[in-house]
Formats: sequence, structure tokens, C-alpha cells
Amino acid sequence: MFVARRAAVPAGALIFMLASTASGQNTGGVFGPVVNDGHRSAQFRIAYDPDSEDFANRSHYQHSLDGRLMWRAIVQARDPGGADFQFDFVQGELFWQLTPDDSRWQRGLRFDVRLRDSDRPGTIGVNWMNQFELAPEVRARANLLTAVDIGQNGRDGVQLQFRGQLARLMGGSRQFGLELFSAIGSTSDIPGFNQQRHQLGPFFSFSPGKRLNIYTSALFGVSDSAPDTNLGIWFTAAM
Repeated sequence: MFVARRAAVPAGALIFMLASTASGQNTGGVFGPVVNDGHRSAQFRIAYDPDSEDFANRSHYQHSLDGRLMWRAIVQARDPGGADFQFDFVQGELFWQLTPDDSRWQRGLRFDVRLRDSDRPGTIGVNWMNQFELAPEVRARANLLTAVDIGQNGRDGVQLQFRGQLARLMGGSRQFGLELFSAIGSTSDIPGFNQQRHQLGPFFSFSPGKRLNIYTSALFGVSDSAPDTNLGIWFTAAM
């Protein structure tokens, strides 16, 4: 299916996920545009900042409609500084693969709607997805994310993010590589580099079983406003 094609968790984990995740932590991924017909999976993500001791949990369910379209539902919760887990947001997404399956440059769009509580604004977004086959075992991804606040207390302008990934594919569904996450800011007043949030670090994923995939990552801040360290682990189960 798509970028999250192999990271899911059994249905029981989905219930646990509903109760945890942190907004300060980076639970995002560098998602790809490829959609596989017949794909269904569930995913559980955990992110941790060892400096602030903040946790974030996020649960996904994704289901393809055909070989071009896939929808995904997300619930996230957070545990700031060791406090009780609290609801963060719910999000709906629609992936649309634009290019043929045999293209070496895959492209697509993802449409997002995010809802929050406590007078926090929701967002709507359109994201541009790219995946490049650089060599038989080397792949690159690039995402441009856009979001506009809706509801009360919304920010002005369009919020911009960039994400990139370079991956080396190995046998047995293993891969490793480097990822970049850049929260650039609002088009109404784009800040300087050190006021933006830029994180860079390695990742490794593998499949201990036929239907289960585990992804691990470590991100390190490369701008003053970014957290120094963000650790992540995802479990994905095909259904």
C-alpha cells in the first residue's frame, strides 16, 4: 500500500492508543504516495523526549479503496512531563496515488482534516508526496505539507512543513536510512532558521513476523527551537 503499509498493531493495541500521545513529540512520518489495492493495517506509534520526559502515543487504521485511493483514521493522546495521558486530536486522511505503479518517480496527494478540543483550532491540509527509485535498493521520499487553521484561536497564514527520507532497502523487509523533519512556520511571517524546528536522524525497520513490522528512529535537533532528542517506535500489523 503506501508508506505506512507495514506498520500496524493488533486491535487490542488500538484501544490502548486511544488513551495516549504527546503533541510536543514528533509522531509523524515521511509518508509515501504508493497505494496497494486490498491493503488494511493498524499501527501504533510512540514518541519520547528524554529531556522533557514527554510521551506521545498515536493509533492508526488505514484501508485502501482501490489501487489509487486509501483512507486513514488517527487518534493521538499525550503525556506532558509525566502527567496523565490526555486527548490531543483526531484526524482523517485520504491518500491519492497519481502515477502508474511502475513509475520510478511516484507522486500523490494527501488530504487531511484534524480536530481538537479545549478551544484549540483544527486544521485542514493538502500534502504533496514524492517517492524516487534512485537504484534497485535505494529509495528517496520528499513531502511538502500545508495546513490552515480552522475554528477558534487559529493562526494566520498557511503552515508549512518539509519531510525527507533516504532509505537503503535490504532483504527480509529490513531498511535503514536518514530522515529530515522541518517545521518551517506560517506563510504570514516565516521565521529564521533557528526559530524553525528542524530535526535529523537515522531510522531502522524490520519485520519479525509475516504480518508485523517494527520501525525505530532517533531524531536530533539541528535548530535552536527544535527538541534536542526525539525517540520513536512504531508497530504495524497487516490485517
